[in-house]
Amino acid sequence: MKTVFRYIPSFRASAALTAVVLAASLVMVFSCAAPDRGAYQPLETLPETEIDLPGGDDVPVVRVLVLETDDRIRIDIPDGQVAAKSEDGRTIGRCEVSGTVVVSKTRNGLRLKQRNRPVHEAPVMELRPSEDAGFTIEDTPYRGGLLLRRSGGKTILAINVIEIDDYLKGVLPAEIGYLKEGQYEAYKVQAIASRSYALSKLEEKKNELYDMQATIMDQVYRGIKGENRVASEAVDRTRGVVGIWEGEPIRAYYSACCGGHTSDIRVSWPWKAHYPYLYGHRDAPGEGVKSYCRESRHFRWEVVWSGSDLSRITGKTLPAELGGRVAPFNVIRDIRVVGHAPSGRARVVEIVTDNGTYRVEGDRIRWVLRPESAKGPILRSTLFKMEVSRRGGRVRQIRLKGGGNGHGVGMCQSGAIGMASGGYSAERILAHYYPGAALSKIY
Repeated sequence: MKTVFRYIPSFRASAALTAVVLAASLVMVFSCAAPDRGAYQPLETLPETEIDLPGGDDVPVVRVLVLETDDRIRIDIPDGQVAAKSEDGRTIGRCEVSGTVVVSKTRNGLRLKQRNRPVHEAPVMELRPSEDAGFTIEDTPYRGGLLLRRSGGKTILAINVIEIDDYLKGVLPAEIGYLKEGQYEAYKVQAIASRSYALSKLEEKKNELYDMQATIMDQVYRGIKGENRVASEAVDRTRGVVGIWEGEPIRAYYSACCGGHTSDIRVSWPWKAHYPYLYGHRDAPGEGVKSYCRESRHFRWEVVWSGSDLSRITGKTLPAELGGRVAPFNVIRDIRVVGHAPSGRARVVEIVTDNGTYRVEGDRIRWVLRPESAKGPILRSTLFKMEVSRRGGRVRQIRLKGGGNGHGVGMCQSGAIGMASGGYSAERILAHYYPGAALSKIY
């Protein structure tokens, strides 16, 4: 099936995706024509289109949680102003600041001190650096401004309020790495995907304290320290360009490596809203052709547990993921995959213990079957085959032979790099990973 990425402000389509039945191997076949290298409208010449975003700013602003702590926060600001505000946003005080300020908790809010003298006490503090002065928290410099407030009366939230493109410059190298010469189009793809993802969160988060976290829970963001000249150039060259589906920015999920087949969001996250551009397909350009992400070190992997090790790990991870309905247990009597998706990913893993049977579905499997410890890294992917040996009414050993790294939904970053190395444009790479969506320049 030929995928089309149309350059229109709003496009409605139903993506008819065809997949063959799960094969015995990890390599799955999907009917998807190879992206061609024909002429496409350059990103720079896209018409500018208006869409409604919260705030109505000419350039969207995002609120990113960069720190949450129950301790005081030390902030360095070369020059600027602090506004003390009430919970409902009214300004109740204002003063100039420079140098080091310290924010700590009080009984009813926050206290800001400068040179060890209290300056303001209020529920909310807003720091606005002069011009491009920025600010620094814990040796990490940031652009934009800073919003400080309490959360649940226990912790202080430090929220970077920043124009979206400045935010993206601190995201790209952290998310897709430092790319080689000849891979520049992958930076442009990541810029558009990250911009689309961030903007897609604004409406649902407009009444919450922040839009995104600066971690893998959303997008890894490292402020000015995380910037790279070439990646920042890609942000500037794609300024305002986003993916659009039915008049809204697309939820442009992405992961490190799909292992040869992107995942259907209905399999990885059946509890989330789903869109046809996230239904998953084979990463390769055709049957019998190697996947674009084949050079990734995560393309194939293996994990082995003893029965006792997995019992110890899941004894903690199962309650964490499934809640209080998990009874304490000592032994895993059996473990099995209940159904594979066309991508080869496990739909459900069933764990039979000496005190109950538990079903774990979708991407939660990765959080339960941790390879090393209950607090260690999660399983790389749900794209695996499971081999189980049993003895004496219990599991003796579990071996997974798998592929990929991450949830697998949307863009495969390793595949995008592989396509860029092969000469594909950003437009064609986006078409491959978000089929049927549209591209628009919205600011």
